[in-house]
Formats: sequence, structure tokens, C-alpha cells
Amino acid sequence: MKELIIDQKMSGTGNIHDIASDMFDRVIKFREGTKYAVILASYYGGDGYTTHKTAEAAARKSKQLEDYSHVIMDLQGTEYVVDWNGELSESN
Repeated sequence: MKELIIDQKMSGTGNIHDIASDMFDRVIKFREGTKYAVILASYYGGDGYTTHKTAEAAARKSKQLEDYSHVIMDLQGTEYVVDWNGELSESN
């Protein structure tokens, strides 16, 4: 199992849309064969993420969560957005 660590942010900084917690590092655990994670803002609490084997699956989950603050990341921490085609493209 591989992990992506999202470092804790300084207390009192940022906003409720941040994926970094001001209480602890967030550990995103990628099961064998998964490449992408859809990560909810830390504001929502709990584990707050799902992992996916394909870009298409991550894009579908992101569309399901469109009313919630979230990001899509890969194992290296690269952020993605769902483009107008419904496909992932790197965030600028």
C-alpha cells in the first residue's frame, strides 16, 4: 500500500475548502492498483477520500461530489480537474 501525506496546515490559516487539516497530517492510502484519490476538504471530517484505479472512475466520483469541496490527486500529489469532456487534466 502506498501513501500520500498532506501536511498539516498552521492553525487559523486557509478556509473550509482546504484539504489540509489544521489538526493533523492527512494520510491518503492507495490500495494496490489504485492511482487516483478524490479527497474531500478536511472540513467534512472522517477519512474523506476514495481511491480509484482509472482516471475515468476518479472523474465520475468527482462529478458525484460536485456540490462538495474536493480535489483529485495522484500518488505523486499532482492535482487534476475534470475538463469539459469529463476527463482528467492537470490543474494549473
